[in-house]
Order: sequence, then C-alpha cells, then structure tokens
Amino acid sequence: MDYQLLSQVADELADVLPGAKVDKVVQGSDNSLLLVLHQAKKPYYLLLSPDRSLPRMHLISRKPAGTGSPAGFFLSLRKHLTGSRVQGIHILDRDRVVELQFTGPHGLSLLIFELTGSVTNLLLTDASRTILSVLRPVSPEDRIRRPLLPGLTYLPPEKRPSTATATRGCVTVAPLEGYDGIAPVNRAVEEWYERTIAEREASSLRQQLVSAINKATARAERRQEAVSGDVAGAERGDEYRLAGDLLLANKHRITKGQERTELPGYDGALVSIPLDPARTPAENANRYFQRYKKAKAGLAMMRERLVEARDEIAFLRTVREDLEAVDDREGLLAVRSLLAKRGYVRDAAGKSAGKRAAASPPFRTIEHEGWHILVGKSAAGNDYITMRLARPDDLWLHAEGIPGSHVVVRNPGVRDIPEGIIRKAASLAAYYSKGKSSAKVPVAYTRAALVKKPKGAAQGTVVLTGRRTIMAVPELD
Repeated sequence: MDYQLLSQVADELADVLPGAKVDKVVQGSDNSLLLVLHQAKKPYYLLLSPDRSLPRMHLISRKPAGTGSPAGFFLSLRKHLTGSRVQGIHILDRDRVVELQFTGPHGLSLLIFELTGSVTNLLLTDASRTILSVLRPVSPEDRIRRPLLPGLTYLPPEKRPSTATATRGCVTVAPLEGYDGIAPVNRAVEEWYERTIAEREASSLRQQLVSAINKATARAERRQEAVSGDVAGAERGDEYRLAGDLLLANKHRITKGQERTELPGYDGALVSIPLDPARTPAENANRYFQRYKKAKAGLAMMRERLVEARDEIAFLRTVREDLEAVDDREGLLAVRSLLAKRGYVRDAAGKSAGKRAAASPPFRTIEHEGWHILVGKSAAGNDYITMRLARPDDLWLHAEGIPGSHVVVRNPGVRDIPEGIIRKAASLAAYYSKGKSSAKVPVAYTRAALVKKPKGAAQGTVVLTGRRTIMAVPELD
C-alpha cells in the first residue's frame, strides 16, 4: 500500500471513527489485527494487516473471524484497547506510518502501524511513547539503529526520499461504481485486496496442484517402466521351463564348471543355455524350474500392476487436462478434493487422505487413432467423466436402456468425430454394459452439452436430448 493510498484511507478513517468504542480485539489467522468498534449503534470492522507481501489498513464490510484465544501482543492490545474510544487517526511525518490514538481506562494509548521497510510492524505505546508491546520485536544489536522492545522509547523510522512515491506494496485502486456508502476509498481498497488475494491464492493453489500431478505422474511412469521389465522377464517363463527340461534330458552331456551349453530343442534348433559353473547340471535345471514357477506365479500379479500403473498415468493426465481448463477457484478446489481423496495432496483441513489408492482411478482411458475415450468404472466414475470432465463438444455414449458405463470421446479441437471413432466408442459402451454377451447392443449418443443430471438424482443418472442410436458389437479390440 503506497503513501498516497494509505493517506486517503487514513483521512476517511479520521472522519468516520473518532469517538467509536472498541468492543473487541481479534487476532487474525495471519497475525492481522481486527478491531470491532461501534459508534451511534453502527458497527465498524477495522483491519490492520502486517502481511509482508500485502501490508494494508482499511475497513472491512463483514464481521471478522478470529483464531480463537489471542496471545502475546494481541493480549496486550485487548487489555489496553477494549472499552477505549478512538480519539484520532493520522499519518506520521508524511510517511507510511499510521498512529491511532485511543483513550480509555488506561489513559491515552497509541497504536502505531508501520508499513515501511522490509518488515511491517504493529506497536502499542503509552502517552509518553514508551513501548508497551510490539508484534515483531527488534533487539538492540550491532548496526540496529532503531531497536523496538517494551520499555524503550518509540522513534519513528527514518524517512527515505522515495517513501512518498512508489514503494513495495504499491496499489492503484479505482472507485467503485454506484457505491454511495460510508468510506468509499476504504470499500474500494477492500474489494481490490480481496480480488488480489483470491487471485494469488488461486495461482498458488494451481502451482501446488500442477506440482503434485507432475510428481505423481513421474512416480507412476517409473513404476510402469519397472513393472514392464518385470513382466517381460516373467513372460520368459516358458523359456525357463524349456531350459530346465533340456538340461535334465541332456545332463550326461554337461559337466560341472561349464558357463554355457548348446542343446538341441524340440524342433531340432540349438538352444543356448547359460549355466552357473558352481552348480551341477541337475542343480542348474532345478534353478530354471524355480524361475519358471516364480515367473508363472507372479505374471498375473505383474500384469495387474502394469495395468494399474497405466490407469493411474491416464487418470493423472486427464486430471491435468481438467486443471488446465479450470479458470475459477471453485474448479481448483474441486480438483484438489479429487486429488486429496486419492492421497496425492492434503485436503482443505491439511490432513492427508492416507495411502494413495493409485490402482483404482474412477475411469479408464483408451486411446484409439489419436482420440482419447473415457469409460466410467462405476456410478461415481460415470458421474465424474460426464459432469466434470466432459466438455460441451465431446461425444457422450451409453448402452440404450440397460445399466452400463458412460463413455466420453474427448474433442478438445471441436472437430468432426470420424465414424470409425464413434463405432469404437459405441463398442466400448456396449462391452462395458449388461448387454456385453449380446451379439449387438443399441447405444445412444449425443453431444455432452445435451446430457444433464436431474436435481437430487442418484449417481450415474442422467437425461439427454438430441440422442441418436447406433447398433454396436460389444468388443474391446
């Protein structure tokens, strides 16, 4: 907040607040000070925020929420200011320092708000300017020209030549159109800061979500690569069994100490088999049989883990697309809520959702000829892809008249969707429905913009207009 704007705010406060009684001293969540006052039965809420990036002072239009029991500096303010009345408000030495004077049971008290320098500060002094309490104490050390501790005499900061012009926290605020209430500058300042803080919080939240998605995607891709290697090794199980069979059938031709042998396979072709020279032929054969059993036992699990990793990557990439399309705070919070439920970020209360359920995204993603097709896995997954992910020009499909998955063909370029893609999506809708055992299934399709969820309807329940029907063969490939 620059000097010019601060002086305008202070001038309005000096006209409005003198004589107002302090009803309550509230400590804000960010160490801001909130004074609840009243005058002529009219309430006023004064904010003094020493936030390092956006220091500010102005009236606010809503009753403030506190952090509970105040501590330290705010306890001292409560003791000296509660019940007192505002005597005056003015700027000190044409600098960004505001002095608020209060008279009460403890006599004259001065609340000083410094918005200058690298550290903003709040101080309480008595009439002689002896410091009673300070929010951010400054100890008397070497090169400290102005220590700020209780018991010392308060001295204003040394004025810098550029203080009255553009300074850190400089704000340009336009008057509010149509506003005819009290303190119009304060009201315009409040709205500007509310908007600015909301934009900063949204930007920060977006960065946090992007970072969380990128990290989770990188982990899932590493896991996919590792599991792919395991699957490739496990799929060699038949080779291990063949090696064991050949070693047992030809053990009389092999001597201990060999590192490799070549034996004729069942088709007559030579098979090269690595050996452990420290083992006998029978022991080498047994070692290959053990590899075969282990590969067969773990292959199904490894393949499942590979599918899980691929599903997780597809889920995260889709959420990233969703995040890029979000342009408001509510949308960002919805994305955070989804990621928090799956353990990728903390929820709004700062709590972790626990172990990440990476194996079960609420939908499948299938790529076909460059098009991305989403298939809901459950009623909740159907709701998510239809009501959250689908854009107006995406194509929506569902098996006609029978339970099944919602299917969405993403169309970010708003192109004409080829008939082959529509048939592929319809086949998926038929396959992931109760009619998958039928030869053909009627599938309804329409633009996603024409799909609506009735108020209070169960998950996965929708109504659609502009529908068309296609007969589809239930199949994945």
